[in-house]
Amino acid sequence: MDCRNEGCTQPQDEDIMDIPLDDPAANKAAAKIQAGFRGHMTRKKMKDDKPRDEVSSTGSTSICQG
Repeated sequence: MDCRNEGCTQPQDEDIMDIPLDDPAANKAAAKIQAGFRGHMTRKKMKDDKPRDEVSSTGSTSICQG
């Protein structure tokens, strides 16, 4: 089905960009969101890397020190 024939409305670009980009509060909020996401991705990566290290039943790593 084609939306053009049924009169569907598409979101316009004007509605999407109604946030002033030079607003210091908006920039601060965006930086917080980005920092949180980057932290999330770093924690996720560290969690994925952790199972590769084998841990003995005593809780110490099984890497030989010599």
